[in-house]
Formats: sequence, C-alpha cells, structure tokens
Amino acid sequence: MTTDEIIDLAPDDASIAAAQILAKPAKWLRLGAFDSENGEVVWGEFQGSAKEPYRTVIEWEEPRFRCNCPSRKRPCKHELALAFLRVSNPEAFGAPAPDWADGGNGNSGEIASPLQLPDGWETLQNEIEKPYFVELQRFLNAERAKFTVFPPSGEEFNALKATPLENVRVLILGQDPYHGPKQAHGMAFSVLPQVSLPPSLANIFREMRDDLGLEPPKSGFLQGWAERGVLLLNAVLTVRRGEANSHKNRGWETFTDAVIRAVSDGENPVVFVLWGNYAQKKERLIDTQKHVVIKSAHPSPLSAHNGFFGSKPFSQINRALENLGREPIDWKL
Repeated sequence: MTTDEIIDLAPDDASIAAAQILAKPAKWLRLGAFDSENGEVVWGEFQGSAKEPYRTVIEWEEPRFRCNCPSRKRPCKHELALAFLRVSNPEAFGAPAPDWADGGNGNSGEIASPLQLPDGWETLQNEIEKPYFVELQRFLNAERAKFTVFPPSGEEFNALKATPLENVRVLILGQDPYHGPKQAHGMAFSVLPQVSLPPSLANIFREMRDDLGLEPPKSGFLQGWAERGVLLLNAVLTVRRGEANSHKNRGWETFTDAVIRAVSDGENPVVFVLWGNYAQKKERLIDTQKHVVIKSAHPSPLSAHNGFFGSKPFSQINRALENLGREPIDWKL
C-alpha cells in the first residue's frame, strides 16, 4: 500500500488526522513484521487509555486490518497509523512476532475485537447488551484463543456494515460461514477475491446465468450486491476451522433472528430469499403481509437439482421489488 491508498481506506478525515499523530515509532511499544502464507503481516502494540495495550495487525497484501481497541470505525486510527508507519519507517519493524500476531487468516491466538454494531444498525444496540450476547462474546474470546475461527475477528458484522438497515431491499439468508481457509469474510455465500468459488456459490452463478443471461463472474466477492441493498446474512456468524456448525446454538441465532425482525419491522417492504429448509424456518419472523418471501431448495450440490436450478430467483426478486414499488437489483458483478 502507498500513503494515498491508505488515505483512501480511511473512514473519515478525522481518522486520518488522528492516525498521522500516532504514526511515529516512539508512540508504539513494539513494532514488527513477518512473512506468512498470505503475504506480509505487520503488527504493533500501542498503549492507549485501557490498562492493556491495544494490539493491531495488518495483512498487507489484501489488506485486512484488525485491532482490539473499542473504536467502531474501521480501519481505526491505530490501524491507519500502523500502515502509515510501515510506509514511512519500515526499519522500525524489527521486534520478533508474538503469538497473537500470527493470526492473519483467523489462526488460533487471534485478537478478539469487541463486537461493535456498524453504523445504520443502532436499533439493535439493546440486543448486544443482553446477557446472551455478553456470553457469546466470552465464548468467541475463548474460541479464538484456542482455535482457528472464521471469519477473522472484526469481520463478523461485515454484512451489516455493507448494507445498513435503511438500504436493505433484499435479504438472502444463509446458515453457517464457510469453514475453509481464506473463504469467510462476514457475508453469506461470498468469498474474497482470488479465492476459488465454493460449490454453492458456483451454483448460484450458474442459475444467475440461466435466469438473467449474465456470465458468471470469476470472483465470488459479492460486495457489489451488498452495496446495492442485498443483505447477505448468515444465521450463525462464526465457525471453527474445518468444523461446520461448530458455533451453532451459542447465541448467534438469537441475534440474527433480531436482525431479521428489524428488517421485517422496517419502514420499507423487502424481498426475503429463503433457500433450503433451515432458512425457511425463519419465515415465522417475517411479516408476510408486508414483505415478499421467495423460497426454493438450497444451492448446495446436495440439493440444487431438487428445486434450486430453474427457480429463477433473480428475476423473481426483481419482479417482486418492482411490484413493491422499489428499484430492482443490478445483479451484474
């Protein structure tokens, strides 16, 4: 990254200004960098207002930022400052890597950032203060200390961050994050650029081609859909590496049920897409007099031939949106 590229990633001018003040080696307790299977990882410890230092990590190639400070802005000022420092003072990064820094791909020992709601979802603030959610946070802290957990800490709410409540036109409900390396990044069915398409997503793209005539994209990164109003919500937002459903019944379902209710209770009509039996059980949370619910088999290879292929969900969604008086989705990626 260059300095200009770092500035482009900043959430606002105030974060840039604060980061530039902190972008001095003397402000940091320790600074280091090392090579991992995903490229260079940069890390630092910063003594803030908390008793324990803040731990900041950047996977430089993608880039991915992680910091256990309480800031709701991402990248936060510590993450931006660390990036500025790496560009301006690379010789300062000589400390040996601590165990907590070797977590760039969700590795065990990863920093567990506090779960903070993104802007636009303030209606759920009381939900994250409930006892079950506090216990969920404790569970995740313990899991990340011992195991590899996906998505990386700080990315659990990426779907909500990309699609604020007032922007939701479509909600597609998944079940569990991908549990393979470098796949899950906080949005149902989506994977990061340069990652091979999982079978379910390949089937989704195949049906999109047959339905709309759009050629399947090479990348499975669905950020474009999210920014156009498609909330890509999993019912469970984290998973242990290689163990599907390992975080089931730990509290996530209660939280994501509240997300579904919040969308259902919102001012604007929405199209809910429920693929498979698991998702269809959530129909009870939706005001079907106000919203449209589209159901079919799941796009998994185990069920796609039992009603997903040929269901034409994309044209169904857009017709429903038009009937609701809302703009259709541009599905091209």
